[in-house]
Amino acid sequence: MECNPAHDQTLMTIETAEQWVERSNHKDLEGLMDLTAPQIEIIGPQGSGLMNNADLGEWLERANLQLATINRYAKDERIVLEQHGTWLHEDGHIKGEAIVFTVFSVKDRKVHSLARYDGKAQAFQVSGLSEEDKVD
Repeated sequence: MECNPAHDQTLMTIETAEQWVERSNHKDLEGLMDLTAPQIEIIGPQGSGLMNNADLGEWLERANLQLATINRYAKDERIVLEQHGTWLHEDGHIKGEAIVFTVFSVKDRKVHSLARYDGKAQAFQVSGLSEEDKVD
């Protein structure tokens, strides 16, 4: 059996991104820190910037978001997750719902950047991925 480093990298990227989302959904800060680079670039509707691991907890509380992955597009260190997002009020009631596209950059099993977009075209443009990179 041949070893395919690019395929192996893609599988690690998918696994890391999915674990990151799962731990984010459960607000498992300790687990997230294990999967996050010491500084992560966050790009979202409120702008972009670098965040230290110490700030992750506050960011999770502020976002108060649950994500369910619908489709995956991945190649090497990049992945786009098409997701159903549910934003919650502090009391747990639903504030809003939408389909979002989350772009991760993963290196050495650590998330180095995370960006969230409302459209697939923008997520593909930023990530360099396309429909051809869909993973079943």
